[in-house]
Amino acid sequence: MPRPDRFRKAVVALLKEAGRPMHYAEIGRHLKETGLWAEVREPEKIAKVRLSALARWERSPVVALGEGLYALREEGGTRPEP
Repeated sequence: MPRPDRFRKAVVALLKEAGRPMHYAEIGRHLKETGLWAEVREPEKIAKVRLSALARWERSPVVALGEGLYALREEGGTRPEP
């Protein structure tokens, strides 16, 4: 499994590319399909845990919007609308 900093960079790039909030299951499946988590058996569960931890970090570029949705923090440190 990749280190947390590689996970963070991959999630930020994915959310920028998507341009919208994404559900943790969708993020997990995408990371498995792209090969970053090729050996992970349950990518949705791992993504849920890692995204939850990442969103709790004060300086995180990712915020939790509720109902399993995650988005990039907007400029100025504000949370985007769900």
